[in-house]
Amino acid sequence: MATEVACTVMNWTNYHMHTFYCDGECTVEEHARKATENQMLAIGFSSHAPVPFQSDWHMKQDDLGAYLQDIKHAKELYPQIQVYKGLEIDFIPDVIGPGDFEEYKLDVIVGSVHYIGQYADGTHFCMDFTAEELARGLREVYAGDVQAMVCAYYERVQMMVRYDPPDIIGHLDLVKKLNKGNRFFDETQTWYKEIVAETIEVIANSSCIVEINTRGFYQGKTTEFYPSKWILELCFEKNIAVTISSDAHHFSELENNFAEVAELLLSIGYREVKVYLNDVWTSMPLLPNGLKNLT
Repeated sequence: MATEVACTVMNWTNYHMHTFYCDGECTVEEHARKATENQMLAIGFSSHAPVPFQSDWHMKQDDLGAYLQDIKHAKELYPQIQVYKGLEIDFIPDVIGPGDFEEYKLDVIVGSVHYIGQYADGTHFCMDFTAEELARGLREVYAGDVQAMVCAYYERVQMMVRYDPPDIIGHLDLVKKLNKGNRFFDETQTWYKEIVAETIEVIANSSCIVEINTRGFYQGKTTEFYPSKWILELCFEKNIAVTISSDAHHFSELENNFAEVAELLLSIGYREVKVYLNDVWTSMPLLPNGLKNLT
């Protein structure tokens, strides 16, 4: 028994983090150094993948090689932790998706929906940028029909899961980011709960992992994590695997609110989370203060 206790290490993993190659605020190495100091088990980088149109917050295609080289260097520089290469890839039907990056042999892919339509001039409508942009898109793209707009978001998530599935579904209910105080729609309404439940059913029939993403909460934009507790309860009922991430844009955010997430998951009934370790996805026991690693 003494030997087993001595081998038990409790710490975290995080596979959703951004660097200065996109809209992050630090380098790959700074993330890796801080993760080592925190005695994390593993980290996976997921800067926003290039998109085939003008964007100020996605990586440039010309920088992708340097980004992957920096991750390789960090892996060599910090052997105390496991460092993995990945991207957060936007899913836009007939434009881009996770499958477009197969040639890079990524370890971890976070698939996300940020764009849910186009304006008359062809530019893409990003629904999580600012409240003003959301209001404009609602008005110009969806003629003021907020139910149509929100359902379009979840329908794109469903399409991604069915036809171009990532490893991790990023911030599942991101559509609530700018909806604090039910500014645009009421998250307790029946139609909203129905489209979410429909989406959970689609995820349950896939191998995708749902992340509990703490960024909206620690930024003060949301009152709950992504996704909300009631959605996580649906995930648990459907045996959907989860992982914990912070969507870190700075190395100081690597483990933000992870203990609170653990408490929430344990209260729902989860006893393990998915981690990418030793080059495979595996389940690891969850405890209030970290992951239980017996290796």
